[in-house]
Amino acid sequence: MTEVELVANRLASHLHDEVMPWLAVSLFRADRVAARWAADPPGDGAMLAELKALRTELAQSLERLRHLAASLTRVQRAAQLRAALEASAACGLGDAEGELPEISFELSQAAALPPDVTEVICQVVREGVANAVRHGGARRIRVELRREPGRIRLKVSDDGTGFDRSKLAELRRQNHLGLSLLRQAVRARGGRLRVSSRPGAGTRLLVALPLGRVQHRS
Repeated sequence: MTEVELVANRLASHLHDEVMPWLAVSLFRADRVAARWAADPPGDGAMLAELKALRTELAQSLERLRHLAASLTRVQRAAQLRAALEASAACGLGDAEGELPEISFELSQAAALPPDVTEVICQVVREGVANAVRHGGARRIRVELRREPGRIRLKVSDDGTGFDRSKLAELRRQNHLGLSLLRQAVRARGGRLRVSSRPGAGTRLLVALPLGRVQHRS
């Protein structure tokens, strides 16, 4: 069972065990007040107090439902973002032959990202996976996405062969890693891209992108 399914099940359980009983009790009290209203003259102080209490309970139940609806929306958006990242990783694998690498994802409070941020993140994931397989022979690739105040951080790491960073400029010129395009895309969104690698220790692509409005740079 996926993380999204677990969260959805917890929300469903919360609705069943807490919110619905609240509403059931409130409806029972509403029926009782209606019966008393029919039997007693209007203006009964006790009945008025009970009506006010009933209104408070119903308002609380409604607020709980609103919070749950917001939570479900966040879960849905998180699922959509994860699906987009998984699709990007699959595109990065391309027509790779043989045993495919294990790709894992860790998303922390990363739902509801701006579309242009999501586009850049997916581009980095796609290129990072492609490079890890094509040039590094990686067997494990990890995609980590973390939301922080005002920005989003992405790390794509692998256990491939890595490379000597002193040769990074040469690799850029030869366009083996496609880093030039990635840097341009990240920079255009006001972000930063850093590459960390060494022979035999894999490669890490580290991206930081602002979440607020930015002046796009060319």
